[in-house]
Amino acid sequence: IFSCDTCGPFPNKFKIVGLDWANYEAIYSDTAQVRLRLTDIVNDTVDFDTYAVQIKPKQETYFALNSHRSGFSLITSAYACDPALPQTDEKIDSIAITSAKDFDTAHPAGSDLSDLFDVIVLDYASNIYFEKYALSDYLKTNPFVPNELVLILTEQPDSTTDFEFLVKYYQDGIDYDYFEFLTNKIVIRR
Repeated sequence: IFSCDTCGPFPNKFKIVGLDWANYEAIYSDTAQVRLRLTDIVNDTVDFDTYAVQIKPKQETYFALNSHRSGFSLITSAYACDPALPQTDEKIDSIAITSAKDFDTAHPAGSDLSDLFDVIVLDYASNIYFEKYALSDYLKTNPFVPNELVLILTEQPDSTTDFEFLVKYYQDGIDYDYFEFLTNKIVIRR
């Protein structure tokens, strides 16, 4: 048994200070050993059901006040040198997705398209490893900000054309409550 007294302290919390994002072609299978495969989009063209936007929140770690009190004990505590993963208190409020073009008859230019996307979630703190949800259902759970989100389009547009999506991300954050980005122009095939 090994114990070390010079370990730590380690940051135990993180907050979100930005978002990294990228367009990919995605293949997802909940029965495969590797559930999610992301590859670069070739010739800026992709089938609608493999179009994906990967979102990785940029984390900044910090130390939260620990109110642990020392107590008398005849047995000395042993401390492991592997720190616990930092967690966050920040939660996602909503994600809105719009396009400057008509997507289909039910979704004209400027309307919210978030109901047309599923989300695949990677969240180490909650033991969620690439689980797939309807985006609206996931957001109803009032989730803590995960390590990674991948949005996958579930419906086809009325016509094969190029789209840019404006993604607006709202959170109940410590320093930031809102981020947005405009995806690259990609031709989405029916």
